[in-house]
Amino acid sequence: MSDKLRKHEIENLPGCAVEFINSVIKKMRYRRKVRQDVQAELIAHFEDELRVCDNEQERQQKAQQLIADFGDVKVLAVLLRLAKKRCQPLWQKVVVRSLQTFGLVFLYLLVCVSPLIIGKPKITIDYIDWLNEHVRADRSESGNARPYYEKAVSLFVEMPQWLSSSTLEWPADFNDVQRQSLVSWLENNQRAFDALRVAAERPYYWSSYQKSGEVASPAGIVPSVMESIMQSLAGYKKLARAMGWRIRLDALSGEIDSAMKDCLVLQKFGDHLHSGGLLVEQLVGIAIEALSFSEITRILKDIDVPANAMKMVQEGLTKQFVRHQPLISLDAEKVLWYDQIQRTFTDDGKGDGRVLMRGLPYVVSGWKDYLWGLVTFSYPSRHEFVIEIDRCYEQIDEFLYRTPWDLHNDYTNENKWNKKFPRSFMLQISWPAYRRVSQLAWRLETHRTAMLTLLAIMRCWKDSGHYPENLNELVSAGYLSSLPMDPFGGRPLMYKKTEEGFILYSVGEDLKDEGGRMGVGGKGQPRMWASNGDWVFWPVPRTEAKK
Repeated sequence: MSDKLRKHEIENLPGCAVEFINSVIKKMRYRRKVRQDVQAELIAHFEDELRVCDNEQERQQKAQQLIADFGDVKVLAVLLRLAKKRCQPLWQKVVVRSLQTFGLVFLYLLVCVSPLIIGKPKITIDYIDWLNEHVRADRSESGNARPYYEKAVSLFVEMPQWLSSSTLEWPADFNDVQRQSLVSWLENNQRAFDALRVAAERPYYWSSYQKSGEVASPAGIVPSVMESIMQSLAGYKKLARAMGWRIRLDALSGEIDSAMKDCLVLQKFGDHLHSGGLLVEQLVGIAIEALSFSEITRILKDIDVPANAMKMVQEGLTKQFVRHQPLISLDAEKVLWYDQIQRTFTDDGKGDGRVLMRGLPYVVSGWKDYLWGLVTFSYPSRHEFVIEIDRCYEQIDEFLYRTPWDLHNDYTNENKWNKKFPRSFMLQISWPAYRRVSQLAWRLETHRTAMLTLLAIMRCWKDSGHYPENLNELVSAGYLSSLPMDPFGGRPLMYKKTEEGFILYSVGEDLKDEGGRMGVGGKGQPRMWASNGDWVFWPVPRTEAKK
């Protein structure tokens, strides 16, 4: 029925009927099309009933009677609306309910998400300045070795391409052209080596972390700090490898004292780097110190080293080893987490706040945790996450301070380990790496102990013409101050005399004594530091000689 026709028909009804129909339609509050249909039905109903009336007065009385029969307008409107809804097709009902449900869910999610997108972090602490003050620790700048290392790097001449790709270890294995090239390259680096020796005499080392402009990135100070040190670390590694070739050439040329002193320089270089600062610096330091031990072992294997030279190295290492405990510090890494917190949480001024969208990877363990926190408003607060960070690093410190053997019984129970596992997704990623770092630190500690023990054994052989029967004999004779303990075995390093000489080893990462059987790599070849066997320090494994 057209609107024009409907208007004409309703005007032909008594005024009370028109008012009644309009009131009902208005109170229905339903779709326009449905209201039009109901209006047409009501008009038709009144017209049918009033058709038998002879005059206007009778029509008026009949209309009032019909209105009275219909009852309350509001109730009638509700009943009509419900009736029309029941008459809807099933698919239409499903669509309507689905849209309503979707709308409610969307509205609820919008309410849930709003705390994550409303508000912004407040940067209150410049952690680069804090980090610089922390690593310096009020020490005099004149005692800092870093400027001298930087000078050595600036004087460094790049290694010849043929040498960097060569698999040969000893200069004696080179032909005349190669050996002359090696000698020339090392001479060109003499000033760099001199600067390196001066740097190793400094008592301390710390980096000066630079800020590349205003640090506003959600990533925080990490890119800025890393950019300021990575170039230096690359130069340090090249310089250390070059010093290794200087040591080998001097040892082969009969300059034993000079070679052994440079081994101490190399060790101090590595020790400087892992005495604090960022983790990447400390890992490079561990690698450089391990290189110095490899050079000493190589010389002991292939060169007749005088007893006084071995004593000089042993005393130098002993003095150096008492300087730092533990070998790794994660204070700087913890600071990087604190910087992330202030960039991904709001700040209420009282040490608390709520997480923002960019900070969710730091406070949830996975997508289920993310959704549960979203719908229940239960993400950890800033204060709770700081507690989680502190708890995690307390646990890592335990890995660094307690030997692997001491920790073994504490972490054999998987349920106990799971209780200590962090909730944060980002911490879960970092957690295994931190545990691995603690293993590397204790591996270096084992290597240090083995190096001192090896030198003591060799000195005893030089002085007496025979190897000691056991390690207690070295202590009694004054070659060692105490029995060398194996952090992975809970007892002294394993030492046995053999027909060819002796064997010295640690039980290694698996904490099992394999009788001196070295672990193997992925291709089944013996490999030092493998986790499936012992770590044999003497006799020198073939694989180590090829590194």
